[in-house]
Amino acid sequence: MERLSDLIGTALYWVQPKAFERWFELRTRDRVVATLCWETSCGTLARGNTADGSWTFKRAGFLNPRVTVRESGSDIDMAVFWPRWMGDGTLEFASGATFRWQSTNFWGTDWMFAANDGTPLLALKEGSREGRLSDMFKTQSLVEIHPEASTVPELTLLVLTGWYLMILRQDDAAAGAAAAAAAAS
Repeated sequence: MERLSDLIGTALYWVQPKAFERWFELRTRDRVVATLCWETSCGTLARGNTADGSWTFKRAGFLNPRVTVRESGSDIDMAVFWPRWMGDGTLEFASGATFRWQSTNFWGTDWMFAANDGTPLLALKEGSREGRLSDMFKTQSLVEIHPEASTVPELTLLVLTGWYLMILRQDDAAAGAAAAAAAAS
């Protein structure tokens, strides 16, 4: 796998190779550069792998929800995402670096990480490179790494965390729709 910092300006896509499986690949046109895989079919623990390393992501807390990011095999948080009411929030690293996560469209399908001054670093836009019928039930996204991100040492974790947050948001929306349907019947 190649380092994400070497792929700035390259078209990247998160793809779901098989519908209904919680396994995702970050791809260029012809190769895999990262993976994100859920450990179980119904939990929130996921593992991300890149050329830069391996990390785990997990949603924790009920009254004080957050997402923790750890190096694989470690119990120490490298970063914590603190969500706000509408899904946006702040990703705080143990090093002191912080990044804003925010929606970039009305529907909440496109998101980005920005520096504290608002400079866009990374955008994730729902959809696939090629619209195919076989992709209808798959979750996919275009990833745009802005040139300003070239100096951000946390870039790899921004890419993985952003996709993890998008999948959680989709899962929450599906659960809410199922609950509303059950209540209506």
